Amino acid sequence: MDSTDTVPFALYNGQLVSRGNLWTDVTAIAAQLPDRPYLFNLCENRYLFCICLLAAAARGQICLLPPAGQMAVILEILQDYPGAYIAREHAPQQAGLDWFEVAAPNSKTTASPPDFGWQRSAVIAFTSGSTGKPKPCHHSLNTFKTSAEMAVSSLGLAEQQLLMLSTTPPQHMYGLETSVFWPLFSRLVLHDGRPFFAEDIRQTIKTAPWPTLLASTPTHLRSLIKAEASWDNLAGIISATDTLSEKLAGEAAAILGQSPREIYGSTETLSFASREILRENLWRPYSGCRLIQDTSGKTRLESQHLPKAVPLQDSLQIEADGRFAVLGRDQDMVKIGGKRASLTELNRRLNDIDGVEDGFCYVQDNGRLAAVVVSQLNSQAIRLGLQPYVDEVFLPRKIHFVTAVPRNETGKLVKVELEKLLAILV
Repeated sequence: MDSTDTVPFALYNGQLVSRGNLWTDVTAIAAQLPDRPYLFNLCENRYLFCICLLAAAARGQICLLPPAGQMAVILEILQDYPGAYIAREHAPQQAGLDWFEVAAPNSKTTASPPDFGWQRSAVIAFTSGSTGKPKPCHHSLNTFKTSAEMAVSSLGLAEQQLLMLSTTPPQHMYGLETSVFWPLFSRLVLHDGRPFFAEDIRQTIKTAPWPTLLASTPTHLRSLIKAEASWDNLAGIISATDTLSEKLAGEAAAILGQSPREIYGSTETLSFASREILRENLWRPYSGCRLIQDTSGKTRLESQHLPKAVPLQDSLQIEADGRFAVLGRDQDMVKIGGKRASLTELNRRLNDIDGVEDGFCYVQDNGRLAAVVVSQLNSQAIRLGLQPYVDEVFLPRKIHFVTAVPRNETGKLVKVELEKLLAILV
């Protein structure tokens, strides 16, 4: 971990924070934290999130990262972690909860990194809950450090001084890795904000003191390519959380000026592979990662950053050189009339139709396929848009039109919200 005093680490409230300033802030916060075993790190500002996580680690406390910020989700997790408190910039709306106000000392002095228990659990991240109750995943600082060094090296970012701008919250594993730990273990510079609207993102990039690397999602990229303006100072795009289609990648390259690079992983594994869809369809594992497949087709990941092999939820087709294709998850496969298709692939084709702003496919109780879309097109036009790519049995028989598709902050559909929507549409 680089402790050189003057090396830039972050932009916080528009001001440069050096590595030395970072460690002064971390040490100051660590001395103030309540003496508890766990904390929910709910800081919205990315720099405050970072110093809070590191301060907790220095105190031997574990950061709990809920899959969503709703208080009901936090209270559910709190039942399993008694003694946990909430750390954030302002008081939670629900009274009676123990909380700590995180404010950067913003010291102008410098310090060295505190002593960390590198192998000890520092973070418990929870799966998104898209398939049921959130599952806890323990990770140490050493896991994040090794993973970050593998990622930035494999992506050619290790020696580049770029501003790291993310549209994903740091509580999500993708946001945590790319926008917090990648800068911590490279020359990338953390940006403390999370601009949402396309023009806000464009202006942040345009006025940044360094060329900017944008970590975003396919859902967000669809909105960015609609902005009719130049994207000066954008040095690269990282995408994750959903499959990036070749069509969307091509539009992003043409309009934003950068060919997006996807990273692949999960809350359990962190990222471990990448691809640039405009150049290659197959995923390439980071150096130091190895995929092992048994005779039943189940795959597990062995890697330098993981203490033991981790089973993968996706079905993969692994080539002799180690590259692989993602075939989908077993629960993602739809079987109609003796034929099989992936819902992920159907959704990708649906969202690639010109005139469809957002949408997804699902299986009705009668076993037939239906779709929910945000679009000015009619049902016939949508089916015609799918027809060249989808077998006749997988063309949605019923298409519901809505004004918005409920997604979480990373662009994913969450099971509970999806069920509520479909109950209304039936």
